[in-house]
Amino acid sequence: MKKYFTFLCILVTSLLFAQKPIEGKITDEKGIPITGANIQVLNTIKGAVTDFDGTFSIEANNGDVLEFSYVGYKTQTLTFNNQTLLNIILKEDTTQLNEIIITSLGIKKEKKTIGYAASELKAKELTVVKTINVVNSLSGKVAGLQVTGASNGVASSARVVIRGENSLNLNSNEPLFILDGVPVNNRIFGVGGNSTNQADLPTDYGNGLSELNSEDFESVTVLKGAAASALYGSRAANGVIVITTKTGKKDKGLGVEISSSTMFSSALRLPDLQTEYGGGWAGNYASNFGTNYGPVLDGSIITHELALGEPVDRPFINRYDLNDFFETGTNLNNTITISGADEKSDFLFSYGNSDNKGIVPNTNLKGNSFRLNAGYNLTDKWKINAKANYITRKSDNLTVAGYGSQGIMYTLLWNYINIDLKDLKNYWNVPNQEQRKLFTWGDNPWFIVNENINAFNKRRFIGNLSSTYKITDNLSLLARIGADESNDFRWSRRSIGAQRNPNGMYREQKIRFSEINADFLLTYEKKSGDFDTRTSIGGNRFDQKITEGFIQGNSLAIPGLYNSQNINVTPLVRNDLFEKRINSLYAFTNIGYKDYLYLDLTARNDWSSTLPINNNSYFYPGGSLSFIPSSAFKLPEAINFLKLRFNMAEVGKDTDPYNLITAYNFGELNGTLTNPSQLLNENLKPETTTSTEVGIETFLFNKRVSFDATYYTSTSKDQILNVGISGANGFNSIVTNAGEIKNSGIELALGVKPIKTNNLEWGINANFSKNKSEVKSLLGNLDTFIIAQGPDGVTVEARPGEQMGDIYGNSYIRNDAGDIIFENGLPLTGDRRKVGNYNPDWILGLSTNLNYKGFSLFAQFDVRQGGEIYSYTNAIGRESGTLAFTTAWRDGIVGEGVVSDGNGGFTPNTQEVTAEAWAYAVPRNNAEANIFDASYVKLRQLSVGYTFANNWINTLGMQELSINFVGSNLFLWTDVPNIDPEAQALNGGSLLPGFEVTQLPSSRSYGFKINAKF
Repeated sequence: MKKYFTFLCILVTSLLFAQKPIEGKITDEKGIPITGANIQVLNTIKGAVTDFDGTFSIEANNGDVLEFSYVGYKTQTLTFNNQTLLNIILKEDTTQLNEIIITSLGIKKEKKTIGYAASELKAKELTVVKTINVVNSLSGKVAGLQVTGASNGVASSARVVIRGENSLNLNSNEPLFILDGVPVNNRIFGVGGNSTNQADLPTDYGNGLSELNSEDFESVTVLKGAAASALYGSRAANGVIVITTKTGKKDKGLGVEISSSTMFSSALRLPDLQTEYGGGWAGNYASNFGTNYGPVLDGSIITHELALGEPVDRPFINRYDLNDFFETGTNLNNTITISGADEKSDFLFSYGNSDNKGIVPNTNLKGNSFRLNAGYNLTDKWKINAKANYITRKSDNLTVAGYGSQGIMYTLLWNYINIDLKDLKNYWNVPNQEQRKLFTWGDNPWFIVNENINAFNKRRFIGNLSSTYKITDNLSLLARIGADESNDFRWSRRSIGAQRNPNGMYREQKIRFSEINADFLLTYEKKSGDFDTRTSIGGNRFDQKITEGFIQGNSLAIPGLYNSQNINVTPLVRNDLFEKRINSLYAFTNIGYKDYLYLDLTARNDWSSTLPINNNSYFYPGGSLSFIPSSAFKLPEAINFLKLRFNMAEVGKDTDPYNLITAYNFGELNGTLTNPSQLLNENLKPETTTSTEVGIETFLFNKRVSFDATYYTSTSKDQILNVGISGANGFNSIVTNAGEIKNSGIELALGVKPIKTNNLEWGINANFSKNKSEVKSLLGNLDTFIIAQGPDGVTVEARPGEQMGDIYGNSYIRNDAGDIIFENGLPLTGDRRKVGNYNPDWILGLSTNLNYKGFSLFAQFDVRQGGEIYSYTNAIGRESGTLAFTTAWRDGIVGEGVVSDGNGGFTPNTQEVTAEAWAYAVPRNNAEANIFDASYVKLRQLSVGYTFANNWINTLGMQELSINFVGSNLFLWTDVPNIDPEAQALNGGSLLPGFEVTQLPSSRSYGFKINAKF
């Protein structure tokens, strides 16, 4: 009997106190499931995490206290009392602002703790509208970040500058790009000469970041000042852009995501052509001029008009339309991602494919991207991560960029308004030997796109392997090695019969790039009373190797056969090797006090192989302070968060390889040597950039208003430059330390949510940047340094006391009153002076985001105020009579200016001159006449979309489904005629801001994007 009684007691006890299963769902106030919320059963100290759809399943005893929490939301607690189903709604907590961002060395920090400016963009902000070059997606989204796209074809590069230019070397002003903690290459490897090299115009093959698949991105963080970027060393003097890719998340089974976008593109802006006058000169028809100062296009019959190289009798009418040449381009992007995770491991695999057709006929760009991210916990203390990205990229043809007979816009601007472009498509008189063209000094445009081919095929691997071991509860060790390896094979051809290569041409270029970064980081973390401390010591070894093989022959034996064996002249052969190594040690300490005061101290020392032994070691320290009054004091209720920050830091910088010891070059004759034109310098010392920054961040009115303001200064000294010298000693230039540049500016970011309800949310965001960049000094008594050489003697120069980016060139000759002086009815050109500056006075990014139930609207405008651009399109269109503004002169013109009265005074000009005389009276080298205010407003991005409700798509076995109609570069408002003011010339591998040298039109894109998750 006693045995049965004991059994009954146990049974009753188990029924009364046994843990009960609980199922439920956690959502926000809008009913959106919260993934990853934490659930604690406090009495038993057990926890659980919500699943991908916000559901959970746990067990608890009666009387247990359940706690539900998620970052950014108010924690909710309840006492369990036999409930079997719980629906928890978490409310947003405006007092929680502990946003986590990725900082230097891939370290995650709460944003409130950092004492420098850092802006983070989430993946959706970068991929809502797809662009061929992902760098262009950053434009207008971050204060202080200026992204300028180039109009050089389907693979166009983009120039990125943070807080102005620190270097007199145009190619040394870009930030360092970091992918998953490891530097990646964004260099432009050029081919060809400058943008007006008639014999060999450059081709834009794109910069390195354009090859990445943005659908793999989790976030992008922009680190702006030296204090933010100093730990990355020499290459981070201009800031850092940190890209973090996605990893596998714990879902029910495999997570599958599909992203597909289809975009169509057309020319954003074509030159505005006149339609009243045809080919000829002085009002008479003439062939082989390329100018349109001929008769009126009134339909009169022209006898023996030279059309398509053959004389015909036909009406003299307007037949010329650039839309007959430029096509509708396509940009197809598809990515599939498979991911998963459990308690010990995670993985993500993605495959992306892009197929792009340019607006220039017979140009394309194709690519594939394979990514694998995986992590595994070997033990509770030891985790390894591997990330690998294999990329293929190719093109069957990319057109050249610039002004020359191989250039598209060259031949389109020098053409006849009475000619139909479609009639020129049959471009052969004798296949592979003689082309049909209108004038001897220019190629047929269809010949250019079909016969003057520039192709490439590139393979690239980017990856890293890291291991983190927790030695004790407070001490951990990270070890990591990363690689960026690429092989790029390029080949170019020019057919026999080409204007600049009448005997044909074949060229091969093989570029191999290799960069290895190995680093370690030992970190000690400790909380003691009111203090939180984190101290780290680390090191890095950087090895870079670049090899280039080059062969070119300017004559072919057999027409139409393109390979190196068919070259029948002595070819130009070049093999180059560049190697570089930097060894580094660094340390930093983060100290936090009572959640409102944070101090960061950093120190790094580099040893560079590119500097002389006695100067190859350079040390640079830094420090930052973050103070949060809203956590230290009781502030008005309207202030949810207030932070003040301050920092000072220094960054060292080395130079390119082989700038120390002068060596002889091989001569043209076998066994001979010649002097190089450049004198190298074995006494170089490192450059230094020192910066100071103060800022404020705040959230107001329940986070309905956010505001961030920054003022900064930075000074770069001892810049390593190639400075021109007298040729008396056999050298034209010397590599030396010279130059000091000071940047200062302000950055403002404002976010406002005027409406925020359960169904409707409307947000407006604006960021404003203004930077002043001053040249403080150059070398010794050097009064000018040419930064960039444009066409016809127009230059960008640095002069002490002036601004970076100043444009110099010939201008009108004026009297003391500023009037243009005329002679024989024509203006005089001759005075060389500053005519503008390519840097904007300020830039503004303005965006709005509207969400109503499942509908969404996003629009972003870019505004640039000030700055100038020199336009060769306008100069050439004036000479050719092609552009619309030339019609105002056709009946003669009296220029506005003065003429000398012979007694030291001036009288108004009254002499009329012909249109032809007026057109050529203002030469191309008159920079003043061809420079324009580059201000503009662009509708950079637009997206209108719908996200389908879960209860509908769940029946289809889907977790998410959205469709968006999108556009990029849709509209442009500017006073600059005929061109996109963002255009940049290309010299080899250098983008030249401030110069437009008959660049191709930029593209407007529009289409749709579908995202689905299973």
